[in-house]
Amino acid sequence: MSRRLGLLLLLILILAGGWWWQAGMPGVAGDGAPAAGGQPSPLAVELTTVQQQAMPLTLHAVGQVEPVKTVSIRAQVSGLLKKVAFTEGERVDAGQLLFEIDPRPFEADVAQAKAALQRDQAALANAQKQYQRLAPLAKEDFVTASELSDASTAVKQARAAVAADQAQLEAAQIKLTYTRITAPIRGRTGAVALDAGNLVDANAATPLVVINQIAPINVRFTVPQTALAQVREYQSAGTIQVAIDADDARSSPVPAQLIFVDNSVAENTGTVVLKAQAENSAGRLWPGEVVSVAVTLTVQQDALVVPTIAVQPGQDGSYVFVVRDGVAHVQPITIARQQDGASVIEDGLQAGDRIVARVPRNLADGSSVQAIPTTNMAAGEQTQDSS
Repeated sequence: MSRRLGLLLLLILILAGGWWWQAGMPGVAGDGAPAAGGQPSPLAVELTTVQQQAMPLTLHAVGQVEPVKTVSIRAQVSGLLKKVAFTEGERVDAGQLLFEIDPRPFEADVAQAKAALQRDQAALANAQKQYQRLAPLAKEDFVTASELSDASTAVKQARAAVAADQAQLEAAQIKLTYTRITAPIRGRTGAVALDAGNLVDANAATPLVVINQIAPINVRFTVPQTALAQVREYQSAGTIQVAIDADDARSSPVPAQLIFVDNSVAENTGTVVLKAQAENSAGRLWPGEVVSVAVTLTVQQDALVVPTIAVQPGQDGSYVFVVRDGVAHVQPITIARQQDGASVIEDGLQAGDRIVARVPRNLADGSSVQAIPTTNMAAGEQTQDSS
């Protein structure tokens, strides 16, 4: 038994001695282990250079496309729909014929009103002659004053009848024009509610067709009330450019201009309504469509820019690792803003500073580093360094 115990103790001592020899031998390095001579091996990192470049100040929002004008076409007279003069979905011009209601009943009303006018005009002419004949006779007392008064009254009544007939004729002519329904604006038509041959009711609840003006076209969106001061400041200085992305990967964003800032802040959301207008001559924007909106307030020409991926959060604020002579140092920074994968630095860096683009977990202040070629970064991070 004692012999077995002695052999077991000898085996434990041999294993312990081997572990001590491996751990204590200089030059045996693993992941993060010391290299030959007892110095830690440099960490392989991707570096990027702080760039000084033009950087836009942009607000991003989600908006909805809406037509500049929307017109619901309704009949103003009742009758038989004789003709639909366009194809639904067609683009129409202002003044173009859309619908035609059977005009014959209204033409008859016009003819009747003209006849009544001519009859009463003749009666007026006769009453005037009668008055003119009696007036000199009344001066000689050949007719009584009552007879002259009756003649004067007859003239006034005839004039009133003529005026009423003229009003009736004008009303009949207006109704006749209503039988031809034309487009009041230029735009694109929607679905047609009735086909030719149906009876049309005046001012029916359902419009015959709806026309939307889509060139130009508006985009309505909101921004936080905290951005209102900046919007008003740069709007007073000049035209604010807007880019509208219709989620069409094959095309670039649609350019537009800011045309409207609402006069109040929504109490329930704390946002302000803005509108931008685009020419939309190619018809890429469609009413009701949800789009991405980028409002460029201004362009900072000398901004210091680094990839946002290089910025690290800390207890005392953001920082980056600046590399000097192969050693990484923690550098606190102040960020002015972040957008499109890039950070604009307000304080803490200078143009040309080399920083760690992608920070390894084991990188610490004072670590030795070795640059390796950078890989592709996120969109907007153009300050790469391949050295």
